[in-house]
Amino acid sequence: MKTKRFKVLLISIVIIALPLFITAGGEAGEEGHHSYDWWGLLGKTFNAALLFGGLIYLLRKPILSILGQRTVEVKTDIIEREEELKRTTHRLEEIQQRLDKIEGEVAAMKKTAEEGGNEEKKRIEELGKSEAQRIREITDAEIASKVENSIRDLKAKIADMTIEHFKKDIMKELDEKTHEKIIEKNIDRCGDIIERE
Repeated sequence: MKTKRFKVLLISIVIIALPLFITAGGEAGEEGHHSYDWWGLLGKTFNAALLFGGLIYLLRKPILSILGQRTVEVKTDIIEREEELKRTTHRLEEIQQRLDKIEGEVAAMKKTAEEGGNEEKKRIEELGKSEAQRIREITDAEIASKVENSIRDLKAKIADMTIEHFKKDIMKELDEKTHEKIIEKNIDRCGDIIERE
């Protein structure tokens, strides 16, 4: 573990020192000197290593703590989401079971309503038939009563007309022959009336 850290530190120093080395060589070229300031480079490298090493040393624990905390939060979030997914799945299953149950209840209610409707229809049809029969019987009785009343009225009118006719004949001066003819006519008419009854 320590070897790994040392290698990382050494690579970091080289990466940081390389740009400083190139920069230092460029500055020496501008001044016209062909020599290189190795002590300056070494000082800058040491300062950089000390700065970054110190920062890594000081910030390592807080950064690791933050990353660890973030990892725990992500794990907790994943666990909570999985639990929420399980709860949602369970709720969906319950809703589906309720829907299935409701569909069964609706089908049963529909069947019961159809059976009740058919029974009510039969009852209404039977009631309608009996009511129609009763109305027919009442109508037939009324018709028979009216026919009987009409026949009675007609007989009464015929009798009145006959009496009126007799009165007119009697009012005339009758001889025996005419009287006999009138009696015969009335007898014939009365016979016709009796035959009609």
